[in-house]
Amino acid sequence: MLFSFRNTVNQRGYANQGPGEFPALLNREIPRYHTDRNFRQALTQPFSASWSNVGIRAIIQRIRETQNISVILDRRVDPSRKLKIDLQNLTLEEGLAKIAELVQARIIIVGSNIFIGPDASVSKLKTLLELESGALRELAVSQKELHSRVLQLSRNQTFHFQDLDTPAEILQYITNAYQITVEKEQLVPHDLWSNFSLVSVNATESLSLILIQFDLTYEWSGDAASIRLKSVPDKVLIKKTYPLRGKSIDSVTRQLKEQFPDLKLTLNGKLLSIEAAMDVHDQIEQLLNPQKAARSVRSGVGDTVPLNRRKFTLRVKKVPVLAIMQKLEQSGIEFEYNKQELIEAKINLLQLIDVAVVDADAEEFFDALFSSFKLDYKMQGVKISLTPQK
Repeated sequence: MLFSFRNTVNQRGYANQGPGEFPALLNREIPRYHTDRNFRQALTQPFSASWSNVGIRAIIQRIRETQNISVILDRRVDPSRKLKIDLQNLTLEEGLAKIAELVQARIIIVGSNIFIGPDASVSKLKTLLELESGALRELAVSQKELHSRVLQLSRNQTFHFQDLDTPAEILQYITNAYQITVEKEQLVPHDLWSNFSLVSVNATESLSLILIQFDLTYEWSGDAASIRLKSVPDKVLIKKTYPLRGKSIDSVTRQLKEQFPDLKLTLNGKLLSIEAAMDVHDQIEQLLNPQKAARSVRSGVGDTVPLNRRKFTLRVKKVPVLAIMQKLEQSGIEFEYNKQELIEAKINLLQLIDVAVVDADAEEFFDALFSSFKLDYKMQGVKISLTPQK
């Protein structure tokens, strides 16, 4: 659990920096982010957080550090844009999606990374990844001598970049790692980027995550040794074929035309071919094969995770302890106490307190929270029982 109130203390001790306005660092430590299954598991963990007037870059950096996952912010999203957001009782993935919505963006999972970018670009990226991966597979099938080369390009690697690295340098680093030469590299303009990582990505994914930020994509040479950069088309479509065994052709085509009036359908017996963006294909898959496409619904995650498995981050000054308790209750934590007993013991939950803890376990957190009061607390599951000290 990540829990914050206001940007009252400069993170990392940077003096005179507004929220979200970190100075450039050229020697950041290499982060140890979750990968593969651990990454996917991290996205399902309970996540609660509050920020007030904090820049999205600062928020993203904080999430990276506390949740140990790679989050990439598209260059077209203003990194200094201030957000006011209260996330309670969500999964980490759902929380990141809510943050993206506030800056008119959306998330996509690529490799072991969350990419936050403009909706239209993310939609195109999703389709481009399928097209580019398919192009490599076709090369391997059509030219057996390229099998080992395509296998090399499909292997996952991890890259870390520092503040002020340029996109051209980043692209060169990736292409050198995969032994790729680039044509029309002058299409990538000069820019200075903030630090980020590309975790557990193959050649297609790493190249696409960089180039999409300039509305660029690429095509492979016949020997898969070079790429040629080009602009992303206005429409990015991919053709997929769906078997209609056991389904009424008339019923399916009617449903699809009602939901997607501009969709072009091609029938060949019991096979239905459709050229569309991946977002549309996902909806078609859900319509034709709802059991296969359905994702497990996560609800009330925070309510079921015991306190001894949670982590807490809180930086507040002069806030009533009762207000903090009420915020915690929104994440599924229960407080049990006798109001009259506290009054008789002269314990005032409206007393203002200062708390500063980072990634603390439950015991450390509640020790800090109630240190100013003559209170004993007992944890059980998600419940905290408070009693006056005797």
